[in-house]
Amino acid sequence: MAKTKRTSRYRPIKVAVVGHTNAGKTSLIRTLLRDDRFGDIDDAAGTTRYIEKSGIYTGDDEVLNLFDTPGFEDSSALLQVLEDLSKSLQARLPVDLLRAFIAQADDFPDFVQETKVLRQSLNSDVLLYVIDVREPFLGKYRDEVEILSKAGKPILPVFNFIAGNSAALKRWREQMAQFNLHAALEFDTVAFDFEAEKRLYQKLQSLIEDRYDALQALIDSRQKIWSSLNQAAARRIFQMLTDVACYRREVQDKSGITQTDVAAMQDYVREAEQHALQDLLTIFAFTQVDVDLQQLPVRDGKWELDIFSPGMFKTFGLNAGATALKGAAAGAGIDLMVGGLSLGAATMLGAALGAGWAAARRYQQELKAAWRGHVWLCVDDTTISLLYLRQRKLLHDLTRRGHAAQNSLQLASNIKRPLPKQWHKLIKELRQHPEWLGTLTTDAEYQKLQQQMLDWLTNDENAS
Repeated sequence: MAKTKRTSRYRPIKVAVVGHTNAGKTSLIRTLLRDDRFGDIDDAAGTTRYIEKSGIYTGDDEVLNLFDTPGFEDSSALLQVLEDLSKSLQARLPVDLLRAFIAQADDFPDFVQETKVLRQSLNSDVLLYVIDVREPFLGKYRDEVEILSKAGKPILPVFNFIAGNSAALKRWREQMAQFNLHAALEFDTVAFDFEAEKRLYQKLQSLIEDRYDALQALIDSRQKIWSSLNQAAARRIFQMLTDVACYRREVQDKSGITQTDVAAMQDYVREAEQHALQDLLTIFAFTQVDVDLQQLPVRDGKWELDIFSPGMFKTFGLNAGATALKGAAAGAGIDLMVGGLSLGAATMLGAALGAGWAAARRYQQELKAAWRGHVWLCVDDTTISLLYLRQRKLLHDLTRRGHAAQNSLQLASNIKRPLPKQWHKLIKELRQHPEWLGTLTTDAEYQKLQQQMLDWLTNDENAS
């Protein structure tokens, strides 16, 4: 028996994304869809040659139909044609003039792309007029707005590439106000801001009030999804840090720590971070194709900036100090303390017995090693701190990166932010639970520490 298709609660809102060539129309849609595969992006003019449609949903309900359109190429010449055509027509309304032009499109072969834009504009509920604010306001842009206004549809100017261009943005706002287009939006498709996406839907609510409820459902849904993505990413970072903090490698004695032991520890840390990196990219829908396109500092699932590279501590404002193991790469420190307890046989045994048999069972492998005269090689606090700072910076960048961005993530810029005040206490508590390595537990203490880490990573107020 065929499955009955569920009827959507809403009639999709048709949104035509229009503007000059290379203004960022396709980039805007990519960012809203979280899909770097939508359409084509190129520096060459006129990359989009056809109308391409995609939808934005809340659950199973399609709320928005986004139509990517070709860019205007010669709006001034088109406006002149429309003015000439109006003299021979009895067009009562400006929209009638556009309909007449489209009906006679075969007579105007030089405006094939513009005709597609106008036809889609007439068939849409609202127009998003995308503007590259880096461009000076020329007559052709004034002509574009005048032509689009003839469609009789609400127009929302969307200012793109605003990062670092505040003066140009101000000039464009003033120009749009001359057309009574006071409701405008700042939306950078490269330097993404989720709040800007919410404001886009809110602006649409004010322009098409009869679709207010559908747009509010979309806002609520997108907010929930965005919060879930951030929480999932933060949990994945905490899981990685827990595995690294709980890492143990038994060696015969301190003087017998070999380069092989250090290399094994380093490889473990690298692999843990690489797996976390891949998961974070997946969470935010940055695929391997996207990694290659945007030239991210990742090759074959590995960071180009190795965690043990010389100078990495300094880059993130850390000092390796005396914990750096002589003869190893920077960052290959050792920590012979587990939960703050010395692994010396007598001290460890006395402390464990004093704490009760539960502690003795928890550290039974360490106790056995101590009686054999061995110690456990662990990852030092400074390296774990570096991992945290690096993941925090990556998370910050991924949540502020549009799917149209094509430049490399710069992890070495503006990253000297302090560790959270309770950071070393949290790491000490993690070390007290080696049984957490490689597991996801419902243990109350684990959940408490995880929530503390999530607050640090997702709340700017608690990030310092």
